[in-house]
This record gives sequence, structure tokens and C-alpha cells, in this order.
Amino acid sequence: MQTIFPDNIAIDSQWMLFLTFLVIFDVLSTTLLLWKGAGAGAATEANPFMAYIVHQPFLHLGIKLLFALFTILVANIMERNYRGLGLRIVQVACIPYMLAFTMNLFWLTYSDQLLILAHG
Repeated sequence: MQTIFPDNIAIDSQWMLFLTFLVIFDVLSTTLLLWKGAGAGAATEANPFMAYIVHQPFLHLGIKLLFALFTILVANIMERNYRGLGLRIVQVACIPYMLAFTMNLFWLTYSDQLLILAHG
């Protein structure tokens, strides 16, 4: 994967790709969860700043991809000055997306069953 920086200072492209896929999966799972309504309209966005944006899938994807691009650019700049730090920045940026995707996947998989048990 080419970056705007020379090859000898670019961070590992697999991590950049992984972050990008996590962002896409997060947006997709959030959109599906809101569309599905967690079985009974129970799904809502917890972040008040994102409440409007998550209901606009293309806007949501665009903003999240811009954040990922910004993270990758900052990581590449930091890699130039502090070897290894850029990779750590991308790895840390992956953590909230992995957690969000895991929770969304859980709710997408089990929300109908959990609501049936609650109303049992």
C-alpha cells in the first residue's frame, strides 16, 4: 500500500487496512442494528454528537473514514520521528472499533432472543 510518505517510514500497511476494515464493519453493523431496531426499536446511538449522523449511513461512513485517514496520517508522521510509535497509534485506534463491532454483532445476533426472554 502506498502512502504519501517514503516506504522506509510508512507504518505496516496491514494495520492501516485492518483499521479501515474495522471502521467499515463498525458503520455497517451500527446501520444494520439501527435498521433492525434491536427487535423492538430498542437500538439507539449512545453518543449524542453522533445521534443524527448514524442515521445517515453515507455521512456516517464518510466521517468515520476521515477519522481513520487522519489517524493513519498522524501515525505516519509520528513514525518518522519516533520509530514504532505510528504503529502503536494505529493499534490503539483499532481498540474502540473492535469493541463497538463486537457489541453490535452481539446485539444483532441475540437481540430478538433476549427481548423474547425478557417479555417471556
